[in-house]
Amino acid sequence: MVGSGVNERGGLSEYGMKVSHLSLERFRNHRSTAIDLGEAVNILHGKNGHGKTNVLEGLSYISLTKSFFGAADRTVLQFGAPVFFVEATIRTDAGSTHTLRVIYDDRLGEKRFTVNGVEPERSSAVIGRFPFVVLSPEHDAVTVGGPAERRRWIDLLLSQISPVYLEELIEYRRALHQRNRLLLDAKLEHRSPGDLLGPWSEALVRHGTALVLRRKEFIQSFVERFSAVYRAIAGGSEEASISYQSGIHSGDEPEEADVARVFAGALERRTAEEMRRGITLTGPHRDDLVFTLDGLNLQEYGSQGQHKTSLVALKFAEYDYLREQRNEAPQFLLDDLFSDLDAERSENILNRLGGMGQCVITMTDAHMFERQLKQFSVSAFCVDSGTCRAV
Repeated sequence: MVGSGVNERGGLSEYGMKVSHLSLERFRNHRSTAIDLGEAVNILHGKNGHGKTNVLEGLSYISLTKSFFGAADRTVLQFGAPVFFVEATIRTDAGSTHTLRVIYDDRLGEKRFTVNGVEPERSSAVIGRFPFVVLSPEHDAVTVGGPAERRRWIDLLLSQISPVYLEELIEYRRALHQRNRLLLDAKLEHRSPGDLLGPWSEALVRHGTALVLRRKEFIQSFVERFSAVYRAIAGGSEEASISYQSGIHSGDEPEEADVARVFAGALERRTAEEMRRGITLTGPHRDDLVFTLDGLNLQEYGSQGQHKTSLVALKFAEYDYLREQRNEAPQFLLDDLFSDLDAERSENILNRLGGMGQCVITMTDAHMFERQLKQFSVSAFCVDSGTCRAV
């Protein structure tokens, strides 16, 4: 069974995707860094601002072909350098070994991604092939920020397990971009877009309906998993939940034809308003996820610790979901995990690592959790001014 838990030696499960080696060249503040990662828990410790998180960011490139921060490639490039380079050696649960390379050349403004020396036809074909989950302070916005951050989370997760969803998302965004461009041009030129809007509205309905249905289906299957993880971390003191709010359809089990009909009708009714504002006002690009604790909206009533616990629970549940759907444990990247959490919740989180595959965790002080970490096979690294050494 994939991700079967603690092995006979008391370490982490031997299963799941493993990154055995990572090289970073001219990447952020890493001029030239090479790391041989352990198969279980990897601790990166050092002062803030010295490059711990940059290592996780480099690892995210091998799965997403880009930074998990959403940063532009040229901002990742070390100051004054023309090219950055990321290379990783990965062993999958099936036992196959792959070499992945990402090279960004700022002089050409282009990025190349290769798997075993072969460049895929489209970079989107790589997304989800080597799955990972990352938990970073950058993701606090999922619970405290606006709807766009929550849509980004659900889109990224579903794209890692479903090439069909990713393709629908790409086509939806393309139709949305073209439709918005027509609306804005019509507004600026004080004219009607006429029949030009029709084909893009049809494409928007077709692909948008697929996104709404898949998101709703996912949340319905995911919510109990999330709630259970939250209870375990918080000691059973609070009941957490997630719901999907769509401006197109509010039913629990919507039919495809009904969603498409409501979506098309909403676009038609709001065309005049959209022309005045120069933007598409209806669709899954405006939907949201609502987090609650004991029935109260987390964003309105949650404490800092409750927000952090919700985010941690979300990411652990995401890990379990990806492992189940992909039949392989993803790599888990945990950045500054224990800030804003009390000792009990921190220990509950560490105890959950026993049933997981390879983890990479950044800490400013590894000694804080020395006792809890003794149950695992730990590889420790000191990160200092863009250099990384095993300790």
